[in-house]
Amino acid sequence: MSKTTFIVAEPVFLVRKGLVNLINELPNAMVVREVTGLSSLSELVTSSGANVVVVSASLVRQTDQLFVKKLKAKAKRLQLVCVGQSLDEVPEELKSQFTQFVLHTDEQSEAVEKFRQIIGNAKSDEESSSYTNQGLSEREAQILKDVALGLSNKEIADRNFISPHTVITHRKNITKKLGIKTVSGLTIYAIINKLIGIDEVK
Repeated sequence: MSKTTFIVAEPVFLVRKGLVNLINELPNAMVVREVTGLSSLSELVTSSGANVVVVSASLVRQTDQLFVKKLKAKAKRLQLVCVGQSLDEVPEELKSQFTQFVLHTDEQSEAVEKFRQIIGNAKSDEESSSYTNQGLSEREAQILKDVALGLSNKEIADRNFISPHTVITHRKNITKKLGIKTVSGLTIYAIINKLIGIDEVK
């Protein structure tokens, strides 16, 4: 079973590390990135392929509904989780955008149960979709796999009995469909979607 992947956006070191440790101890959960602000969050959601973003209420107060909606638009099944002292910290117009609220006052068992529900939601979404739902053809999925394995355009062309020019066209289409521009981002996407195993990456 693949892991539900998290990005944790929390400026306070101790709170951030506590969240990361809690999430990483849960079965089938893994924090792929931790950040202190919102500036790179939109790009990270795309490049990491994360299922869940855990964001501090203090950061939520500094943003607006449009940013949150754009963030969710980057990945249709992205879950947003807000962590803070109380629900009063979150602007009323933003509350509906969050899947779950985890409070600093929650007991350990309560916080763990909330994260288990989040992971369960992510698994349900995963089962109802696959990489083909992103619009990738079988050929594009194979090209993506070869790119993630570190093969050159010529090697990919030879392996798939197509021209290097066709490989370039496929790569452009894959980048456009997934919204991921870097090879490292495509590699993470391929690992998360089980096109390749992490041990296969050079």
